[in-house]
Amino acid sequence: MSPIKPDLLGIPKDQDLPQPHPLTHPPRVTSESGTPPQPKKRKLLFTPSTGIIPALEAPVNPVAVEIEFVGFTPESTTSAMPGSGRSAASYEIGVDSDVDEEIDVNVGSDIDEDADVDDLIDISAVRQRNVFEFPTEFEGSEDPGLAEVVHQLDVKSDVRLRAMTESEDFINFDWRSNPDNFEGVREEFIGPSGPTFDISELTPLEIFEEIWDANIIALIVRETNRYGRQLQHNNASKPSSRLSRWRDTTNDEIWTFFGIIMLQSLVVVNCEREYWYPKMEQLRVGNFGELMGYNRFLLLKRCLHFVDNTSLPAHTNKLHKVMPVIEHLNQRFSSLYLPEQNVAIDESLLLWKGRLSFAQLIATKRARVGIKSYELCESRTGYLWKMEVYTGKGHVHVPQEAPQEADVTHEVEDEPGSATSQIVFSLMRPLFNRGHTLVMDNFYTAPLLSRLLKAKHKTDTMGTLRLNREFVPESLKGKNKKNMKAGEVCFSTTKDLSVVVWLDKSVVAMLSTFHDIKVGGKEKYGYFRYKPEVVLDYNLSMGGIDHKDQMLHAYPVERVRNMVWYKKLFRRLLNVSIQNAYVIYKHNHTRIGNRDFRLQLAEQILQKHKPLAVPRPPALPATPSEMHLPLKNVRAQRCKLCHAAKVRRTTVWMCGTCNVNLCIEGCYSAYHTR
Repeated sequence: MSPIKPDLLGIPKDQDLPQPHPLTHPPRVTSESGTPPQPKKRKLLFTPSTGIIPALEAPVNPVAVEIEFVGFTPESTTSAMPGSGRSAASYEIGVDSDVDEEIDVNVGSDIDEDADVDDLIDISAVRQRNVFEFPTEFEGSEDPGLAEVVHQLDVKSDVRLRAMTESEDFINFDWRSNPDNFEGVREEFIGPSGPTFDISELTPLEIFEEIWDANIIALIVRETNRYGRQLQHNNASKPSSRLSRWRDTTNDEIWTFFGIIMLQSLVVVNCEREYWYPKMEQLRVGNFGELMGYNRFLLLKRCLHFVDNTSLPAHTNKLHKVMPVIEHLNQRFSSLYLPEQNVAIDESLLLWKGRLSFAQLIATKRARVGIKSYELCESRTGYLWKMEVYTGKGHVHVPQEAPQEADVTHEVEDEPGSATSQIVFSLMRPLFNRGHTLVMDNFYTAPLLSRLLKAKHKTDTMGTLRLNREFVPESLKGKNKKNMKAGEVCFSTTKDLSVVVWLDKSVVAMLSTFHDIKVGGKEKYGYFRYKPEVVLDYNLSMGGIDHKDQMLHAYPVERVRNMVWYKKLFRRLLNVSIQNAYVIYKHNHTRIGNRDFRLQLAEQILQKHKPLAVPRPPALPATPSEMHLPLKNVRAQRCKLCHAAKVRRTTVWMCGTCNVNLCIEGCYSAYHTR
């Protein structure tokens, strides 16, 4: 493979190369002749990345290598489709095969977490996305109808996007094999980003109260009381039921309820009753009885409500039970914080295995089955900026948020209807024309969508791409494992778009509006691994939503078992609110961890809102009727404690005060001690 000029790989000609570290390998066992075998020299490609992963210095424990600038050299043929003006070029990444043998086959194309890189980027805060989670091809799929369903969605979205074009120039894609043909430049981010209010002196609770303000708490109290009285009236014929003891709740009691379920997420106990009544004293977790009685806690869980059922129209939205909370949080999330330049759109799945008409199955998610939501998150922190809960077939992608003011309403007549591209417009609309970079997977990515966002809304895009989408260059549509070599990179460019097809362990296609045709690398074990730069940036930038879901799973406010789906969704929204409050708070308190923040938040809630202990009156001398003296019956009857323990035993003794039959030895003392 012939060497090429350094500037083709994005390296200045006068850039100094890192010098090998003087350390060498540990001594090896000599061969039979007594001469130690010489280690093979490895050829490594050393290139900087796009800036998201900075170029690294010499590794601490290097392997003896020979660094040489090798890389993209013309390989195979440069094909052109007759009459179409579409062409592609192929390149190979030159890496010795003996280096590849030392790479863990389970690593795939993820960016691996190394201690050496932690000083340069905050890898702990981002879950690196694997591009292979979203296949370019559907060959060999377990579901034979999956490819057809996905293709129909793509066609529908492309038709909608065509309707948005204002001229034929938008659908004229002049694909060429020359990398210099690409002129795309990343949009300048005009900012600002971060919290939109002063947080310098605020506590975790004060930030959380900005999200869950007095209006939404008053709504929950009002509707919970209304629903509790309705249930009490409907169960009037059952005077012994727990609902017969319902009394109206208050703001302080709802906040205390929130604090209790936050504490339950920090120390998870499978049986909720054991927070109050543990089977063994050694299993006791705090003293929840001082915060709220167990029966009262169950009543609040049962009666928690967010809408007036009597005022609902005949044909309601499937989310009407929890829609006021979704609308409120969408408005608060987007008004309290502005995301950084990199944002990502992806799906999140809340586990729900019960019967639900719009439950979804997503094999790549941890939950696999449940309630799906489309979410727009900040790539670095995972801050949930906007969300849309999917309600199944026939779902219309309209903003699930509070009504906007008349002067800031958005015209949506020219945007696609019920199609995958509409998800992008619905979530991204408030961030248009600010220079954001949107990262997507191949469920959304399309050449025409990227061009429209770039040209009309000054929004860059990058993401994985399915090669059967409309306007993909014909010379790349046929690329697969059979006609590509391992490490081979094929590309095609227009003035504003670049498409890269790379074969690693499977075919990966990437589309970008600002990535040149360059290769990047990442140091591991003294040598670099090589991938197109757009793959490196995608892996790092797409993990925000996954990082958020990992944090929520670590502190399960929603718990696994719930009887009502919308109350579990409410708990997920409460959990997301805690995570978002943590992201806001961390802007001024960088050293606090997620768990410490949640502990402080729960503690401050309970200190402010828990009920005051009522002092007990001084004890009076016991009267004979309160002394619980034993009496003797005429005939023996079953002991109450023995009966509860399923032991058949009778006794003639009973407590005259309690009017309970008890064995005089053991049971009498145990009963009154309890």
